[in-house]
Amino acid sequence: MNCIAITGSNLSCRSYLAKAFSAMTGIELIARTPYSSIAYMYELDHEISKCQWPDSYVYCLGAFTQRIIVEQKFEDSYISDGGVFNELCWLKCRYPHIELIYERSMIQCLEKIIMDYALKKYNFIFHIDSNDHSDSIDQCLRQMYLHHNIKHNVIDATNKEDALNKMLSYLHIKPLLSAKYSLLKADTY
Repeated sequence: MNCIAITGSNLSCRSYLAKAFSAMTGIELIARTPYSSIAYMYELDHEISKCQWPDSYVYCLGAFTQRIIVEQKFEDSYISDGGVFNELCWLKCRYPHIELIYERSMIQCLEKIIMDYALKKYNFIFHIDSNDHSDSIDQCLRQMYLHHNIKHNVIDATNKEDALNKMLSYLHIKPLLSAKYSLLKADTY
């Protein structure tokens, strides 16, 4: 089983490497559901930056629901761009010091559910390092991994080819394409 989550705060870098890694390994890629689709489905504000607390929570829960529905279709082998983590980190960073006990407990409960899911479903988690110590999403991801004892591999993506080869070394499978050609193919997505 190769159920893989590729996480990180830099959406474009993370998605690019996820596409390239999918091309390199032949493992199906599961892209995140765009905010606009979730907003339409749950009648949220069309701009994510305008979401208030209830809509922000609904977005996070909706994104998690959409993700697990798709991941269950591929149950044995997939590469999940962002996994179930990124929307939760977005919510936690958006409301870092929420004062109301009810809302704080809602976030904690959702975090527990998401972390339990991740522990059961992902065989490998590759975290693309942001190399920026002030990056709140990156720090949130790292703290969640540490707090919940989630095994992950930190990948430096300064050199994309090296990053792909390092991820491949953890899987112990033969690549379909070299890292160089996989990156070229990811450019055409």
